[in-house]
Amino acid sequence: MLALLLATTLTAAAVSGCGSSKTDNGAGGTQAAVSEKAGDGAGAAETPAVGGDTLKLAVTTGDGSTTDDRIPTPWYNRIMATNLMFRGLFIADSTLTDVKPDLADTYDVSDDGLTYTITLKDGLKWSDGEPITVDDVQWSIETGLKAATINSIYTAAFKNIDSIKTDGNTITLTLTEPYAAMLNVLAQFAILPKHSLESVDPLTLESDAFWTNPVTSGMFAVDELKVGNYFTLKLNENYEGTAPKIQKVICYFVSDYVTAAQSGNTDYVFGNAADLVEALSGMANFTSHEVDVLFYKYFIFNMKGIDGNENPAMQNVEVRKAIIEAIDRASLATLYPNANVLNSGVPNSNPAYNGFEYKFDADKAKADIAASGYDMGRTLKICYYNNDQTTIDLINTVVYYLEQAGLTVEATLSNDGTTDLFTTRAYDLGFKGKSAFSIDERYTEYMSTDGLFANIFGGDTSFDDLVAQLSKAVKEEDRNKILKQLQTLEQENVYKVPVFTVGTYIFTSDHVILPEGVNFCNPLYMCDLDFANWEIAK
Repeated sequence: MLALLLATTLTAAAVSGCGSSKTDNGAGGTQAAVSEKAGDGAGAAETPAVGGDTLKLAVTTGDGSTTDDRIPTPWYNRIMATNLMFRGLFIADSTLTDVKPDLADTYDVSDDGLTYTITLKDGLKWSDGEPITVDDVQWSIETGLKAATINSIYTAAFKNIDSIKTDGNTITLTLTEPYAAMLNVLAQFAILPKHSLESVDPLTLESDAFWTNPVTSGMFAVDELKVGNYFTLKLNENYEGTAPKIQKVICYFVSDYVTAAQSGNTDYVFGNAADLVEALSGMANFTSHEVDVLFYKYFIFNMKGIDGNENPAMQNVEVRKAIIEAIDRASLATLYPNANVLNSGVPNSNPAYNGFEYKFDADKAKADIAASGYDMGRTLKICYYNNDQTTIDLINTVVYYLEQAGLTVEATLSNDGTTDLFTTRAYDLGFKGKSAFSIDERYTEYMSTDGLFANIFGGDTSFDDLVAQLSKAVKEEDRNKILKQLQTLEQENVYKVPVFTVGTYIFTSDHVILPEGVNFCNPLYMCDLDFANWEIAK
């Protein structure tokens, strides 16, 4: 049935292209091919001499934050290339929930969860030889709260900090109220050098000239940057930890992971789009590693409309419910290699799931849309921003379902998903993805203070108290109770509707020998991969 729908919708759907692909933020998402960049292989403008002892990585320039004229900021997504250069106070395990000291030496959390006392290791140095101090930590946290380009998990956590005090090699964070995930977030947050960046405007920090040759704290430092092509990494002589066995890394700027892999220009690839997974699975020199992550694909309803004016067509919750009723989400899930349909921000397998299900009923949906008073003469507009074939197939199928319900539909591929979804807002139904750090992050999007989603949901305050309670809850029974209340609220309001979560795949080439027992985590975050013991096959 789905194959027939896809064949039909490839010609029947009204899809207008607005530009190139974007990947999902908050962080990150599916890497998809649209055009060949120099680093992808064929037609490369410059190709360095790469020895057999060099690890090759690909850095996609289609994620909405990365450009090919500088090193990407680690405050947006924690990708492999920048993880080798920048460290946090702590480092997490593969679940991202158990941390141990990294730049930190010792730490203590008060019984009431309000005071974090962290002492740095002695003798830490930046790659330029300057000492790494608690002043760098304080500056980084305070600047992160002002930065324009930063993952929302950091601002959500740091806004709870009431004061920061330093004394020698110790920094003390005092919170206004407990924040259960603070240590987990600090394990992701890269400390940056105050002495190099303190004069830079936080609103333009990610585009500063610093990122053409950044000062680093990790195993590696930048050796050479060739704009539009690649950058290379060399050992950081001031790194105090165990030196890695791999001593050379080259990072190609690419727009297509698959082409980069086929051209031999990367030893590490990740993604969840069916075309990417199929292509890499078919390459004998790559090994797949399936990673269980909270990667949500979901619909959002635009309540506010263009320029902040109310979108009257989407105000009636019965219209929103009927639109979802018209879409067979289970069939859409079959487009992905490892998708699990869900009905809230809580996966169905989680003990906090409340049991509610969105039902697909084409006939009832058609009747309900007509009965809701929706203007059947207007065009319902869909906005999406990934142009990999899997997403295109999904959107075309959604258009087909809605047309069967009697609607006139137009789907638009956005050139800039963030702007078009949250600022321009010339649509009714948006389709997006989110590689979430935790379930909590999914629910923070409902907060009336959320700088993006309040633009389309209208700043509804009904979620605020429950989300605040969730951020403080440590005990599982307390969290489950709050999550069930949040699910009921979101299912009543139908501002956004999950389609499914998608498993992510990491592929490593046979050029790399991994240490025994290494466990991969969500590739858009930071965890301990025992990289010091990675080796290049001889």
